[in-house]
Amino acid sequence: MSGEKGRTTYFMDYKKNLMNKGAKLTMVVLVISFCLLFVGYLQAADIDKLVQQLNDGDLIVRLHAIKALGDMKDASTVESLISNLKDDKCGCTAANALAEIGKPSVEPLITALRSESPIARKNAAIALGKINDASSVKSLIITLKDEDPLVRGSAATALGRINDTVAVDPLMIALKDENSVVRRDAAAALKEMGSSETLVADILHE
Repeated sequence: MSGEKGRTTYFMDYKKNLMNKGAKLTMVVLVISFCLLFVGYLQAADIDKLVQQLNDGDLIVRLHAIKALGDMKDASTVESLISNLKDDKCGCTAANALAEIGKPSVEPLITALRSESPIARKNAAIALGKINDASSVKSLIITLKDEDPLVRGSAATALGRINDTVAVDPLMIALKDENSVVRRDAAAALKEMGSSETLVADILHE
C-alpha cells in the first residue's frame, strides 16, 4: 500500500509541476505578445507622426521625416512619400526613401511619371531606376519622350540601371535628342548596358 501511495504522490507532484510549467509558459507568451503589440503601437504612432511632418513648413523637419520613413520601409507610407516627389527641395530624398521601400513603390511611381510636375516625374524616374524593377521599363521608355529634358535624361539613366535589352533601341533614338544632356545620359545608359557603339563613345566625349 505504501508503495502504491508513493507512486500516486509522485504522479500528483509530477502533474502539478507540469501545470506550473504550463502556466509559466503561458505567462511568458502573454508577456511577449503584449510587448510586441506595444512596440507595434509605438511604431504606428511614430509613422503617423512622421507622415504628418511631411507637410511641415520646416525643410529640415521634412527631410528628417522622409529619411526616417524610408528607413522604416513601411509600404503604407508610399502614397504620402509620392506627394513629396514634386518638392524641389526634398523630392530627391523622397525618391531615395521610395527606393528603400522597393516593390510596393513601383506602381505609384509609374503613375507619378505622368504627374503635371516635371520635378515629380524626374524624381519618379530616378526612384524607379534605383528599385530596378523590369515592370517599369515600358513606362520609362515612354518617358524618354517627355517634354522636359531633365525628365528624359533621368528616364534614360533609369533604363541603364535596369539593363533590359528592350530599352536598347529607344535609347539609341535618344542619342539623337536635341538636348546634349539627354544624349549623354542615353549614351551612358547604353554603355552601362554593354554597348560599344562608336556613336555612344563619341557622344560621351562631346
